[in-house]
Amino acid sequence: MKQSPNDSKRYQTVTLENGLRVLLIQNTHSEKSAAALAVNVGHFNDPADRQGLAHFLEHMLFLGTERYPDGSEYQKFISQYGGNNNAWTSTEHTCFFFDIHHSHFTKAIDRFSQFFIAPLLSAEFVNKERQNIDAEFKLKLKDDIRRLYDVHKETINPKHPFSKFSVGNIDTLADRENQPVKDDVQSFFHRYYRAEFMTLALEGPQSLDELSTLATLKFTDIPSAVDPLPEVTEPLYLPEHQGINIQVMPVKNDRQLIISFAMPSIDKYYRHKPESVLAYLIGHEGPGSILSLLKKQQWAMGISAGSGINGSNFKDFNVSISLTESGEQHLDEIVDTVFSYITLLKQDQLPEHYYREKQAIAELSFTYHEKSSPLDNVCQLVLNMQHYPPDDYIFGDYVMESMCHDTIKKLLGYLTPSNMRLVHISKNQQPSKTSYWYQVPYDVGPITQDKLAKWQQMPLNKALFLPPANPYIVSNPQVIAPQNGSKIPTLVEKTDGFTLWFKQDITFKVPKGYIYIGIDSPFSVASPENIAMTRLFVDLYTDDVIEENYDAELAGIHYHLYAHQGGMTLQVSGLSEKQGDLLAKLLVSLQHHVAPQNRFELFKQQSISHWANADKSKSISQLFATMSSAMQPNNLSSQKLAEALSGVSYQQFLRFSEQLFTQVTIEALVHGNWLPEHTKQISACIKQTFHGYYRNEYTVNCPVIDIKDQGQLILPVTLPDHDHASVLYYPQPDKAVNTTAKTMITSHLLSPLFFQEMRTEKQYGYLVGVGYIPISRYPGIAFYIQSPHTMPDALTGAMDDFIHTCLEKLEDLSNEDWQHLQHGLAGQLQENDASLRIKSQRFWGAISNKDTEFKHKQNLIDAILALTFDEVKTFIRTQLFKSAKPDRLLLVTTACKEELSFDELKQQLGGMVISREDELNETMARKY
Repeated sequence: MKQSPNDSKRYQTVTLENGLRVLLIQNTHSEKSAAALAVNVGHFNDPADRQGLAHFLEHMLFLGTERYPDGSEYQKFISQYGGNNNAWTSTEHTCFFFDIHHSHFTKAIDRFSQFFIAPLLSAEFVNKERQNIDAEFKLKLKDDIRRLYDVHKETINPKHPFSKFSVGNIDTLADRENQPVKDDVQSFFHRYYRAEFMTLALEGPQSLDELSTLATLKFTDIPSAVDPLPEVTEPLYLPEHQGINIQVMPVKNDRQLIISFAMPSIDKYYRHKPESVLAYLIGHEGPGSILSLLKKQQWAMGISAGSGINGSNFKDFNVSISLTESGEQHLDEIVDTVFSYITLLKQDQLPEHYYREKQAIAELSFTYHEKSSPLDNVCQLVLNMQHYPPDDYIFGDYVMESMCHDTIKKLLGYLTPSNMRLVHISKNQQPSKTSYWYQVPYDVGPITQDKLAKWQQMPLNKALFLPPANPYIVSNPQVIAPQNGSKIPTLVEKTDGFTLWFKQDITFKVPKGYIYIGIDSPFSVASPENIAMTRLFVDLYTDDVIEENYDAELAGIHYHLYAHQGGMTLQVSGLSEKQGDLLAKLLVSLQHHVAPQNRFELFKQQSISHWANADKSKSISQLFATMSSAMQPNNLSSQKLAEALSGVSYQQFLRFSEQLFTQVTIEALVHGNWLPEHTKQISACIKQTFHGYYRNEYTVNCPVIDIKDQGQLILPVTLPDHDHASVLYYPQPDKAVNTTAKTMITSHLLSPLFFQEMRTEKQYGYLVGVGYIPISRYPGIAFYIQSPHTMPDALTGAMDDFIHTCLEKLEDLSNEDWQHLQHGLAGQLQENDASLRIKSQRFWGAISNKDTEFKHKQNLIDAILALTFDEVKTFIRTQLFKSAKPDRLLLVTTACKEELSFDELKQQLGGMVISREDELNETMARKY
């Protein structure tokens, strides 16, 4: 098996007697072990009269086995020992996975393996979980991705299994006369959950022999297959499904044109990846590209190429174009442009250097492969095992042997008008059809023969040309030998308003680096208009530099400018060798950025439209967003941002841009494949850009609303046509490490109990949980439920009842269980950083949070391990019980503003009602 020279893990493949293919991975650098099992079965295998059955079975396997009949035992066990678990169902695969501290892996595997050997599939849980499937279906009724899929399924060959309804609901999974769904679930399990259709990946610090023994002992009892899996033989599209125009009405105000070309499965070409060159060129964003021309005409905002649904006998090659309002009036001209570029691609044999560039990037990615967590690794590899032979389990995603011109020519042959489907997504249309499951308005009709004929013979456009060779490609990057053994960043420069930290990587030994430059600007947060203009500045700047620096992005040197509550941060990452050159260009562009008026008007409107879409998000998402903006004055809600930006003129924005960087403080981190002299060059570049403008006095301290001694504050959020939802948030009064530890471990302790009671037993809804939610380093704990059928006051009452009785549920928790719980949470925090990226993020987070000794994580671990169960019980009793009158923020949905008066809300829920989120900002004290 070919593995990266940067990968120190040991691998071994095994096939058990029953036919189960197993990959064993010894990872001595991790305290965690992980497992993933994939089955070559998905919703394509659903019976025609039981759509959603594969997805339903995935849920049911978690709910008890003959050996472990308690339906919540598995989840509690994994959570107690600091682990994570989940599963998903797709078209032709279903995947189950978990991780846990390695010392509990054997017991966890014993529970996990029984899913596939002897699940209960009991009638009790069938009836309950059917409700959860229905809640999950209803939760996504307004999800535009699901809705687009629904239209897609209605406009293909109805005999192809992609046309089936994948999720299932209360009707498709209902009991019928002489046909209870329990029997169908059991039949499906016994037919398809067979060893030969499965792959298993196990990773941990255990030896390969230990992992092999574990696999053999725990998974050999999975039955072997009696019959082979059925093949998909029906074509995805019939002739009448090609050469058509589909118009789809979205929920959000998005505009998109998808030009979709049908191909057969291209999996067999994985060693050459011919489609990647076509995607590389059609989706290019540099000069001469499709996007470059469309942006000049103000018709498009972005492009992507190559993605699309794919399966065992089909592949959609999509060109997806994000449209402007003007672009919607020029759809035919946009398609003209795309076919002109395709003509260019077909004109001559494509130069080899494009393939070599992709090949070089893939080789670098493989050679200096960044490590991932055991859980992420097994989840990726267990699917690769379904697609590649053993030698390529790891290398299959990266291998690019040679440029196969014949195959590229063959794939280009599919990019024709008659083989195309045009999908226009927009609110500016009045469709006459409605899809069955998600009730999506849409229309479908043939493209005229005149248009098809024109696009078939589309001439070259002189504004379109192929890109030159990429100057940023690094063929043989060097990893710099370590010069010091420091484990944390060193403060190498501190002057008035400028601070620079440096850390040479000595752990991962990859030719990569990360540069973070935090720019605090009091002017950027001086008013709601300035906060909104900062966001707009970031978007305009990013758009302005894309074309000039696109080659660097392709070559693995990335950049990202993003707004934060005190200003903005510029991050540069990836291959370190030419990062300095890119950084210099980015800083010059930042210093001299002036947006032309037409781009300002376009992006202003796009931003307002984007913020207006926030009210289409899930109820819980909107409540948490409201909570965040209510508690943080510098974090405006989407509605406030839209209101603030709507009145901003171009001249006002120009004046703002001129002043934005005239009073700043700069804090920077250089981490990775660097030497001190590189840091000096980077420092000089930054200081030259902001020369004379940085001072300590311009530091921005971000405020948090202090609700101490306020009791319960009720914030109703009006969400018409949404599920009911309620969030109970307990912000803590201080940042003390002991307070943080108690809040975290309480969330960890209560989360599985809350999930079991609110979702599995009481069936309130699909989205329920307890979470540790810090706000600007102040710890907090949130309880939340979204429900399609239960009113917010009842949800709030249920949460309070749970909190009030949770200590009774914990009476049986032994001292040994408590210690396991502590060590499980501490183990999550102690887990080694899996990659340079994650380590850089942690260092930058510490610097941003003023943890300049980089000890907060260890201090928190020590505090968690020092806690007693009695201290946590006291915390719950005095800080969470409603009877203790804690300070807390209750957010509830209302269907309309007139639904309940403030007096009625106060009477129902108790506490002070806040009429609007910024009322807290105006009336409450602040803390920093």
